[in-house]
Amino acid sequence: MYQISIKVGENRAFWIYALNKILETRVKSVGGVIAVAESDGYVNLGLAGESGTKKTLNGIICDGIVELMETIGKMCYIDSKLSHLKIGKSTYRLLLHTLVAFDRECERELLFSIVKVTQTISLDGLFDFRLSELKKRWDEICALIVSNASFLHDELTLNELLRFLVSAIDPKIMKLELKQQGDEFLLTGVHNNSEFKLVTKGGDNLMLYLIDLAPIELEICGELFDNKLYCRLVEVFDAKVKTLPKNIVTN
Repeated sequence: MYQISIKVGENRAFWIYALNKILETRVKSVGGVIAVAESDGYVNLGLAGESGTKKTLNGIICDGIVELMETIGKMCYIDSKLSHLKIGKSTYRLLLHTLVAFDRECERELLFSIVKVTQTISLDGLFDFRLSELKKRWDEICALIVSNASFLHDELTLNELLRFLVSAIDPKIMKLELKQQGDEFLLTGVHNNSEFKLVTKGGDNLMLYLIDLAPIELEICGELFDNKLYCRLVEVFDAKVKTLPKNIVTN
């Protein structure tokens, strides 16, 4: 039996629970077991599998830790640098999500060169002492945001910043079509030769999904009821339209 223990201090307990969610199905798919336990100020994630699955299990764990650090770890770090900004919650959430997605493929490669799977892994040690190169990159983009914080209250300037950041996000899908149906937004497209479909409510949630997907083409089909959202989609994603939303005047 092959066993691995991953731990973190209780102040970051949610990291372990997030990692458990990332890994659980993958670990069980190769016949492994996974469980969370708390003791002595730490939260531990225990994993075990047959010796013959060691290589596969190590790969699954490495992938999971990289995913955790490139999303939740990065978000926690950037939030600690920018949480003092006096901007609206919606704008801050959108900005934070975009910054986390920014340059993710390059950072993912670097993380794979850093993360090593051993029988005992400390997420605190990894994050606090081994991500210095990544943190320098994150500090640079945070410094850029702080130095231009006064402009984030202007919708046009904010959209220009988001457009710049999104341009450095590798697309997960080539083209998406967007339709509004009542209070819901429907995104459709083709991904890996399969039909892609996503339904969400609220313009803020729609923007978060689009930032994560970073489509090369975005086409608005029909009318949107929110003029501000329409303008943001055009200015950030260069969205094309078949029918202009009501009350939109173009030059």
